[in-house]
Amino acid sequence: MFAKIVKYLFIAFNLLMVFWLYSGLSGGAEVVGDAASDAEAAGAAIGTGIGVFLILVVWAIGDIILGITYLIARPSKS
Repeated sequence: MFAKIVKYLFIAFNLLMVFWLYSGLSGGAEVVGDAASDAEAAGAAIGTGIGVFLILVVWAIGDIILGITYLIARPSKS
């Protein structure tokens, strides 16, 4: 039972991270498109890049933790 919960939590976490990444990228694109100056556009692009990097780091750490938890919790086939 615990393994099924962890598996669905793993899937839900990945879907949440895809949504978060899409939201971050689309929000950054709006700011870059509406920028009044080149400096503002450059700052928005750099900030979006840093934000995407942090999202990917959180995603990787979460997948490692949930993946190892699932591998430990799943029942053996033998």
